[in-house]
Amino acid sequence: MEQNKYLGIYIAAEKATVVLTAKTAGGVEILDYFCVEPETEGQGQQQEQGRKFSFTPIAAKIAAICTEKQFVFSDVAVAVDCRLYRQQKLHSEFQDYRQIAQTVRFDAEEALAVDAAQTAIAFEVIGKQLSGSEVAAFAAGAEVMSEIITALQNNKLDPVIIEPDSICLRRIVEDVSKGAIVAAVSQTRCFLICSPGADSRAFVRSFLTSPAQNKTALFAREITLTMTAFSADRRAETIKIYDTTGQVDFKTLGEQTAMTVEALDLTAKVALQPKEDSKDSEYLEMVIAAGATAGLAGKTEKVDFRAEFMPYQGKKIAFEKTIKIISMSLFLLFVVLGVLLQMSYYRTNKDRGRVEEQFKKEYIIAMPGAKFPKSKEAVRKLKSEINRIRDVKSGLLSASGEDSVEAKLTFLFEALNSVPTNVDIEIEKIAITTKTMNITGSTNSGGYLQLFGAIDKHSKLTRGQSSYQSKDGRDNFRLTIELK
Repeated sequence: MEQNKYLGIYIAAEKATVVLTAKTAGGVEILDYFCVEPETEGQGQQQEQGRKFSFTPIAAKIAAICTEKQFVFSDVAVAVDCRLYRQQKLHSEFQDYRQIAQTVRFDAEEALAVDAAQTAIAFEVIGKQLSGSEVAAFAAGAEVMSEIITALQNNKLDPVIIEPDSICLRRIVEDVSKGAIVAAVSQTRCFLICSPGADSRAFVRSFLTSPAQNKTALFAREITLTMTAFSADRRAETIKIYDTTGQVDFKTLGEQTAMTVEALDLTAKVALQPKEDSKDSEYLEMVIAAGATAGLAGKTEKVDFRAEFMPYQGKKIAFEKTIKIISMSLFLLFVVLGVLLQMSYYRTNKDRGRVEEQFKKEYIIAMPGAKFPKSKEAVRKLKSEINRIRDVKSGLLSASGEDSVEAKLTFLFEALNSVPTNVDIEIEKIAITTKTMNITGSTNSGGYLQLFGAIDKHSKLTRGQSSYQSKDGRDNFRLTIELK
């Protein structure tokens, strides 16, 4: 989907105007558009006479034409005609937006004489006072909103927002309305966008008219009534009018209102490649549809009928679906990974069992008569046996063990060689038994201590009974040595 393209739908009882728009640096550009009308004139006349509103066939046509024209867009926005909702200025005793949102339904129910449970309510704060806030409330039948939303959802055109047409028009001309009253008129409807105050928003009004009605007199009356209802900071000296009927007399209107009247050029705000059969009234409807998409293209306050009635879930559903797909993919990945690890563990354990079984057989052959212990202990015993065999081969041990004469003498000479060279040792006699070695000899004065210390430090020898006697300048000693 194109992230910078949007579909705007302006829904009226007799027709739906659809635009494909893109946001530009100076405003909104209409890339393409078309209009959809009911099948017969009778259907439109019946709706105008107040019979049940039906949008389902029109939604199906819109979807079919969008497919035929190969429209590519990211989101859908809807503007509803002023004949499908009611508007009322209310006073709320709260200034906090959340508190106003919690109570506006009850305020609107009382002021508009509607059943709040059967009504979609949208509102905006247009000014704040010490006693509370001034609120513009818009009420549309829940049945009408349900029809529009359900029909579009069934055709994969779920709208993100649904707003009044006057709000969508104001979004396009909001910067022009500063210090002026902006008006737009067609054969069937009129819009007034009043100048915003220092700390308030531009108030919007929409009302019906007929082709035979005097538009100049209508504007003179409505503008005068509107101006008298506002404080001085909202007063304006200029009226800017977009007239699709050609019936508004700017000079007369200026004289009756004592204000400057100018023509309003909307093409600077909404760019459009004109078609040969396009009309000014159609262009106003396209501007309103484009204004609906402008609410998606940037950060702007919205007056959304869906917010409380049927909140938009499209992106949430898409996000939840993505999370489910990712979760399922991760679950399958972990299952496959677990199976692979389990198979690897099984193969490794099987190989380990075969190796241990072979090791057990060879251990019994290498250590006849010995019971096979745990593998770790068996490895330690084999290493010890290998070291013993090496000592036997090198002559340090007899085949029976470390108590051989060769081993004992080797250990003794290791100890004697570790004595410092300044000690003069004379060995007179070495007597070896199966358990001990008895040594008789002498050292220079004090040397016997270093000899005894060398015996004590040896890893295989331990000193038994020992004695010494100093005679003729030498220390005569008698020493018994045992194996550890």
